[in-house]
Amino acid sequence: MTQDEAILIKLCGLEGSNFEIRDVKVLDDQIEWIIEHKAKAEYICPRCEAKHDACHSREWIKLWDVPMGPKRCLWRIRRAKILCHCGLNPVVEKMPFRSKHHRLTQRFIEYIEQVLCSKMFTVADVARLFQLDYGLIYKVDHDVLLRLWQETELPQPENIAVDEKSFKKSRHYVTIVTDVDRKMVIWVSPGNSKESLDQFFRILGPDRCQKIKTVSKDMHAPYISSCKEHVPHALEVADPFHVVQRLNQAMDECRLNLSIGSAMRTGKRKIILNLQWLLRKKNEHLGRQERLSLDDLARSNEPLYHAYLMKESFYELFTYGENEIDKARVFIKSWCDDAMRISLDGIQKFANYVLNNQERIINSLKTGLSSAISEGINNKISVIKRMAYGYRNLQYFMLKILQRCGILGRRATT
Repeated sequence: MTQDEAILIKLCGLEGSNFEIRDVKVLDDQIEWIIEHKAKAEYICPRCEAKHDACHSREWIKLWDVPMGPKRCLWRIRRAKILCHCGLNPVVEKMPFRSKHHRLTQRFIEYIEQVLCSKMFTVADVARLFQLDYGLIYKVDHDVLLRLWQETELPQPENIAVDEKSFKKSRHYVTIVTDVDRKMVIWVSPGNSKESLDQFFRILGPDRCQKIKTVSKDMHAPYISSCKEHVPHALEVADPFHVVQRLNQAMDECRLNLSIGSAMRTGKRKIILNLQWLLRKKNEHLGRQERLSLDDLARSNEPLYHAYLMKESFYELFTYGENEIDKARVFIKSWCDDAMRISLDGIQKFANYVLNNQERIINSLKTGLSSAISEGINNKISVIKRMAYGYRNLQYFMLKILQRCGILGRRATT
């Protein structure tokens, strides 16, 4: 073997194999490598690893390899089929340099995996970059993420945040568990039921569950039930974001009840119906015209105007620190008493919600924790969905969340 031949074999990663390079063709858009068996080749059975001196038949196949600069690399390989004592039919000889499931070399698959795990390119970007089928790159990405997840051990969390995210229309959700201290997603499971969160606690185990100190979440009943069963010792922390979200929903309910089906005149009902964004805004963010509209509301519908003022005063609750818990309790009782005097069902329902979850809201003031990190991650997940124009495969969607927002992303880059 000449020195040039040895360099070419090393360049293609064929050292120690039964194959050698017979010819190289440099074309305008690609490089073709003609690869055949050595003169005294031993054909290896892929099932039992037995070596054979003779083969049953030979055929030419094509494999794509890692590109060299702007040119694609195509391997034309003359492979063999052998008859082995471990089976009754001919089998293709063992070729360690070929990937198991695709017409690519194994090192090309590994290179594609590295590009995908860099999180700089989407699947569509990589397919265009290497001029390969989108479905093939999708399978490679799915396989590498699944393998990384199977090899990953859940970290020990102390403060967690639990939230749900819609997967697609018709109320399909996934449950997302975030490590607040590490600021990353550590678990995703299908659905938003009690069983969805139970899966996480079962995988974590009773001993590790005992080390969880706080759980930040919205007041979703199945999540509350799961936490009571598996981490009853942990402080349940209400997320201020979801509490305020409930308050805005209560204001919407009040507005709709007054504007649709009420006994007021049509003109006044239409005015109230168009106040959606005004009632959601904080007072300090109102413009001049919006303040004039608010003055008109005070004259035309006093209960809804008082409900807006109650909404504005509720934000004061989140200004209390951990040393002012008694004052916070007094504020909650006083605010709820005033809210119950307003003759609007929406604001009264919200007051009952606050009273029923008072301790969880107080815990958020004590600890200073919330699921704000989860809301930020939810925004990132929304971007991921828009980039992919939605996901049809639920498992792949969960793996992409763990890669882009969680533990798989950090593992893949280490």
